[in-house]
Amino acid sequence: MASAAVSQPKIPTKIPQLRLVGDTRAGSRARSRPSAAHVGGDTRMATRGDDRVVVEVGWVVVVYPGRFAGDRWRAVWYEGGRRRQCEAVSEERLAARVEKIVARLAADAPGMDRPGAELLAYYLSPSRHRAGEGWSRKHADTQRRLCRKYLAPVIGHVACEDIKAADMQAAVNAAPTAGEGDRVRRCVSALVNAGIAGGFLTSGRLRLVHWQPGTRPAPPPVVTVAGESALFVDPAEIPAATDVARLGRALAAQQGLYELMANFAAYTGLRWGELAALTTGQVSADTRTVEVDRKVIEIGGALFTEAPKGRKRRRTIYPRATPAGYPLAEKVAARIEQARAGQQDGTNPLGLMFPSPRGRHWRSSNFARRVLAPAYQAAGWRDSLGGGPWTWHSLRHVFCTTALFTWHIDPADVSRLAGHANIRITLDMYIGTTAGTLNRARTATQ
Repeated sequence: MASAAVSQPKIPTKIPQLRLVGDTRAGSRARSRPSAAHVGGDTRMATRGDDRVVVEVGWVVVVYPGRFAGDRWRAVWYEGGRRRQCEAVSEERLAARVEKIVARLAADAPGMDRPGAELLAYYLSPSRHRAGEGWSRKHADTQRRLCRKYLAPVIGHVACEDIKAADMQAAVNAAPTAGEGDRVRRCVSALVNAGIAGGFLTSGRLRLVHWQPGTRPAPPPVVTVAGESALFVDPAEIPAATDVARLGRALAAQQGLYELMANFAAYTGLRWGELAALTTGQVSADTRTVEVDRKVIEIGGALFTEAPKGRKRRRTIYPRATPAGYPLAEKVAARIEQARAGQQDGTNPLGLMFPSPRGRHWRSSNFARRVLAPAYQAAGWRDSLGGGPWTWHSLRHVFCTTALFTWHIDPADVSRLAGHANIRITLDMYIGTTAGTLNRARTATQ
C-alpha cells in the first residue's frame, strides 16, 4: 500500500481488527476534525501471526494500534543500536510522538530527546573540541557563567526537540544590559552550532535572537562616521606623552617601581595580564626586547598563568627614552638586576619584573584600588566623580600610536609588535579610512 498523507486514514477501513479501537460513529466524528493527527504509513500483518495489523512508518518505526477501545497505542523502533518504544492512550497522541521520532532519525540527531541540561553539558565539555584547540580558561569560565545564569533556567528542563526560538530569546532578554545581552546572544549562537554538530538540535533558527530592552532603558543608537571602522579608537581616548608622564609622576609618589610600570606598559604595548606575568628572563636589556609568551588571568578568585591572547607569542621592543624624556632603558636594566637579587634572597621568588608587595602576581582589582585610584586623581586622569576618558588599557593605545606616528614604524610591524591578529585591525583602530579625506578632496577640486 502506498504511503498515506496525514489527512488520510492510516489503515483501510475494511480491516476488521481496527474497528475494535472504538465506536464507528465516534471514530467518524474524530476523523472529521481537521486538527486530529493520524499515524500515516504502510500496513501489514503482524509477524507473530495473531492476525493483528501494524503500521510501518518511515525509518523503520512500527506502530501497533490498540486492540480494543481504550487500549494503548505503541510504537517500536531501533535507535543507537538498541530497541526503543513508547506508548500513548490514543492515536493522536502517539502520532505527535512518532513525528518527533521520525524527525530525529531522519536528521541523525539522537540527542534531540535529551533534556537541555545535557545539551549545555555537551557545549561546555572540553572533549568536544579538537585536541589542542579548546577554550582558554577565561573563555570557558565566561561560558559556564552565562549558561548557568541565563540558559539553564530556561532550557535546562526542556527536551532539545522542544526548544523554540522563543526560549532562546527569553534567555537573552534575561540579561540586565545590552552588553551582557550581546554576550548571551553570542553564547546562544555558539551553543546552537555545537548542538547541531552534536546531534542535539536541527534548527539553525534558534540562533537568530537579539537582546530586547522591554521595560528597561534602551541604549541610544550608536552614531558612527561614514566609512570609518567600528574598531577605530578616537584620539581623545588616547593619552598624550605628557599625560603618561603625569601619571608616572603620580605613581612615583607611591613607589618608583610603579612609575616604571606605567611607562613600560605605555611604550611596549603589553596588556595588563602580560605585564603582571613578566619575568626578568623575558626581557633583554642589551637588545631592548621583550618576549611575550605568558599572561596572568584571574578566575573565581584564583590566578592562573597561560599563553597570551589568542595563544600567540610575540616579541616587542621598548625605546631608550620615552617621548617625554623618561630614561626607560636605563630604568629597565636596573630593575632587572634588582629583580634577580630579589629572586636570590626569596623576596621575589618568581623573578617578576613588577611583583605585588608580597612578591607574587598582582591582582588587577587590587592594583586598581590600591595604586591606580589615587594616582588617577593626582594625575588628573579622573574627576571628582571618578569619571575620565582614560584607563590603564589606554597605555596600550599609546604604544601603537607612538609607533605609527612618532617612530614611523611600518603598520605591518606595529601589528606584530602589538599582537594584533592582522594588519587590518591595526589600520582600522589607529589610522581609519576617513583620515585625510577632506584634504584630498579639497586638493583634487582646486
